Amino acid sequence: MVRGGTYALVRRTAFRKALLAPWHPAVMETWLYVLAGAAQRTGVRVQHTMLCVTHQHTTVTVGPDANLPEFTEYLHREMSKALNVLMRSVGYEPPGQIFDGRQTSQMRLLDAAAALSHVMYERVNGVAAGLVRRPREMPGCRFDFGLWKGEPLVIRRPEFYFNPRTAEAERELVFEVDPLTYREFGGDIERIVHHARTTERKVVQALGRARSFPVLGAQRLRRIHPYNEPRTPRDPSREVVPTFKMGARGVTGRVARVTVCQEVTAFREGHRSANALRRAGEPALYPAGTYKMRVQHGVAVDTPDEHAILVAPGQTLAEVEAELEQSAEPRGTPTDAADEVLEAFVREAGDVLESDRLQFGWPGHDDSGPSGGGPNGEDGSRGPKRRGVTIQHLSRTTREADTSRLVILRDHRRGRPRKPKGREPPR
Repeated sequence: MVRGGTYALVRRTAFRKALLAPWHPAVMETWLYVLAGAAQRTGVRVQHTMLCVTHQHTTVTVGPDANLPEFTEYLHREMSKALNVLMRSVGYEPPGQIFDGRQTSQMRLLDAAAALSHVMYERVNGVAAGLVRRPREMPGCRFDFGLWKGEPLVIRRPEFYFNPRTAEAERELVFEVDPLTYREFGGDIERIVHHARTTERKVVQALGRARSFPVLGAQRLRRIHPYNEPRTPRDPSREVVPTFKMGARGVTGRVARVTVCQEVTAFREGHRSANALRRAGEPALYPAGTYKMRVQHGVAVDTPDEHAILVAPGQTLAEVEAELEQSAEPRGTPTDAADEVLEAFVREAGDVLESDRLQFGWPGHDDSGPSGGGPNGEDGSRGPKRRGVTIQHLSRTTREADTSRLVILRDHRRGRPRKPKGREPPR
């Protein structure tokens, strides 16, 4: 973990349950309120965030204190507590554990192409998953690339869990462009926003052309039970999470990737060796980038090599701004990174849809129903039959002999919980 690094964060729900679905309008508002609190407490800068039913995506840049673990710990702890309270209040059985037991995935984005492409991937994740046609159709979505210009989102405190005496009535959530992209575009924020919006629109069009199935739609998305889960099995090949992402191409990109892979290997070997020395009671010097042992035990940490890439500290946005103001060099060709992102998404749109699609069954329908995600496809047509998953409410559970997986929707009463009274949280 290094200061100034831009990281892509992912955390999944326990047992792939749809606990982060918009089953209540307060789910997204609570997430944004907690995210704003985490950013204010740690100085971590937020580029983008989204909830995709069974997992969350967030891209951030670490501040000078390199305290990203504090950020993720507060974020997921407070969200878990708040969701349990909300679920109990509307009639769902609170699960206790919202997120799974694995650590938050933290992938460092090493150049502008990697940063921009991953933010774009997060932005269209709901589209690629077959949930909605456009990112703005996701219930509760309040993000727009125009927020990178500096105007904050004002999030009101939810009316549950948070103590009015200690939690602010309103929190401001500031989204800002990452330093890598800012430098790539020579600090021209208007051009950054324009290219981001253009790329989003074209990527959504490419995904739409490649899609061969109907989307779930916002209305059905709101009806997903939080205890529901994708009827497709988890792909074991996606369990291995990369440590870094690099968008550079050509010989330069290949050489840089080899160098970074060697850094990863050297870091892990150095960390194991330092642990062995410390257990033996001998002085140990931990490799550059070590966080946990430095913070919890105060161990000595080596300085990064002058040619290091992965463990080399990055620059904050303020530092890049100051450097660009003093630089007399040409601003470069800011469209290159955006064009590379667009080309990659257009080329791989079919693969993205296949790997990211989320399909959900519904109570009263086993998995012999349609492939479109609901009792019928969005257009009312029946899809190909698939068997093996049965979804039932807790009060009506009956084990069927030919069911390989039984999904129980856990409520405190019969039927679906009541709809929330009153209007949705303010925008």
